[in-house]
Amino acid sequence: MKKLLLPILILILSFVAGYSVLSIWIGVSLYRETSSREDLEKVIRLTPSNPDPYYKMALLYEWDIRNIDLKQSLHFLKKAIENNPLEQQYWIHLAKILFRIGEKKASGKALEKAVLVFPTGYQGRWVSGNLLLQQGAVEKAIPHFSYILAHYPNQGYLVYEVLRKAFDDPGFVFEKIVPKDPASTNQYLTFLYEIGDKESAQKVWQKKVLLSHRASRNETIRHIEFLIGRGDLSEAFMIWKARLEQEGLPLSADGNLITNGGFEKDTILGGGFDWKMSSVAGAEVSIDPSIALEGKRSLKIAFNGKENVDFHHVSQYVALKPDTDYMLKAQVKTREVTTKSGLKIEILGVGSSFYKASELLVGDNDWREIEVVFRAPAQSRGGLVRFRREKTDKFDRYISGMVWIDNVSLKEK
Repeated sequence: MKKLLLPILILILSFVAGYSVLSIWIGVSLYRETSSREDLEKVIRLTPSNPDPYYKMALLYEWDIRNIDLKQSLHFLKKAIENNPLEQQYWIHLAKILFRIGEKKASGKALEKAVLVFPTGYQGRWVSGNLLLQQGAVEKAIPHFSYILAHYPNQGYLVYEVLRKAFDDPGFVFEKIVPKDPASTNQYLTFLYEIGDKESAQKVWQKKVLLSHRASRNETIRHIEFLIGRGDLSEAFMIWKARLEQEGLPLSADGNLITNGGFEKDTILGGGFDWKMSSVAGAEVSIDPSIALEGKRSLKIAFNGKENVDFHHVSQYVALKPDTDYMLKAQVKTREVTTKSGLKIEILGVGSSFYKASELLVGDNDWREIEVVFRAPAQSRGGLVRFRREKTDKFDRYISGMVWIDNVSLKEK
C-alpha cells in the first residue's frame, strides 16, 4: 500500500506545481475570486502606481447593478490610463464609457488613442469601427473595417454582417471598404453566395473581371453554380462559354446545348453545365469504353435487380430561350431491362414550370433514338435534362438490366 501511495503523492504534487507555473504563465487561476470594492481600495492605497486595480474599480462602477456610477467609472479609468497610457484596453473602455454618457467627440479621441498604442491589433480596430458607425461617423469607420478585412481575413464574415446591417448596400461595401485584392474579392463573393444575394454577386463578379482578377476554374464554377441555383441560367451559360474559350476547350459548332453529349471526356470543367452523375442503391453509373454508337465511349447504367429504383442520377442543366421550340434526343441501347417502368429522357423547366418526357425503353433494344419535342415557355430561364426510371408500385418492380447512352443533343428546331 505504501508503495502505491508514494507515486500517487508525487503525481499530485507534480500537478499542483505544474498548474502553479501554468497559471503564472497564462495569467489565470481556477480559484480566483472577483475582488470587492474594499479589497481594490486597499490595493490602491498599498500600490497607487498600479493601474490594474483602478481599471477593475472602473468595471465595478460600470457593471454593479446595485450601484452603477459611470462618472466614477470614468474617474478610475482615467487613473488607470495615467499609470499606464500604453494599455489599449483602457483606452477602448474609456471610449465606450464616453460614448454611453454622450461625449461622442471625446469618445472618438479615445478611440484614436486606442489605435495609436496598438495600430495592428484587431480589437481596437473592431471597437473603433463599430462605435464610429453608431456615432454616424461613416468615413472614419471605413478604414478600420478595411484594415480588419486586409489583415484579419478570418473575421471577414463578422465584418460583412455588420456592414450589411449598417449600409444595406453591397455595392457601396465593395467599392469603399473591401480591399481590391483577389483574395478579399473572393471572400466577399463567398459571403454574398451564402446570403443568396444574386444581384450583388453578379455586380461584384463583373467588377472582379474589370479589375483583371483572374478567376480560377473552381471560382468560376462556383459562381456559375450559384447563378444556376438562383435560376439565372442564361447569365451562367455565358460565363460557362467564356471559360471554355479561355481554356481553349471546344464549343459546340452545331448548336447543341448539351455539354459532352457523347461522354467522350470524364468532365469538361467539372461542374456547372457538365453532367452530374451519381450511383444509387440498385443502380451503378459508369463510363463504358467498350460500347459506343459513335466515338470511343458511352454512358452505362447497370440495374442489379434488387431495388425498386427511383433513378434520376444522370442530369445536366441547359440554358433555353423563351418561346422557342427545341428537340431533345439521345441514342439508347438496352439489354434485358425488366419491369414496365423502364428508362426515359426528360426535361424539367427552371423559372417556369414545364415537363416533357420521351417514351420508356424496356427489354432488349439495339441503338435506338428517343426524343422529346417541346416549346420553352415565355418565362423560361432554362431546364434540367435527366435520364429517369420512375419507382413503381407494380408487383414486378425490382429492375435489372443494362442501359447504354450516347449522342445526347438539344437543339432549336
